[in-house]
Amino acid sequence: MKITGIILAGGLSSRMGQNKSLVEINGIPMILHVYNKLLPQVSSILISTNEKLALFPEDLQFEDQIKESNGPLTGIYEGLKKAQTPWVQFCPNDSPNLPNDLVKNLSQHIDDQTRIILPIVNGRFEPTFMLCHQSVANDIPDFIKNNNPKIMDWIQTHQHKTVKFNDKSEFININTESDLKVLN
Repeated sequence: MKITGIILAGGLSSRMGQNKSLVEINGIPMILHVYNKLLPQVSSILISTNEKLALFPEDLQFEDQIKESNGPLTGIYEGLKKAQTPWVQFCPNDSPNLPNDLVKNLSQHIDDQTRIILPIVNGRFEPTFMLCHQSVANDIPDFIKNNNPKIMDWIQTHQHKTVKFNDKSEFININTESDLKVLN
């Protein structure tokens, strides 16, 4: 089954103080770590970004069109609209340790009713790592306009499943310089 990967890189990076995508880990930009881990798991990758990244061809990058919110749901909406496959795997740009078997483990739970499949680690949902069917995109703009940009609230309105993962280090988000120091 072909699955499109979308890297969510459209955030403000306010806690980091600079574009997180370009922060280096072992001399490599963080988003490139994510890209390299996701690429073997999907048929193609697109990047939701508010700032064009010279690392990637422009045709792989897109900007969020919903301006009412700067949260990840806007990137999810645009990604679902741009993807060329029915199923789309999302990953944040600030999680360089994402599992090598993320897509495999989530996609084996696809069925005729389920529209969103997301990891759960130690009882914590990881919604920005969800595998999502394109059919759920249409209600996102109204959901955001009704002042509710929270991903989990939106997910709860759709048929979804969770898949247990055991290694929380694979889902660590690097949001600050101190997070970066812990990782290195």
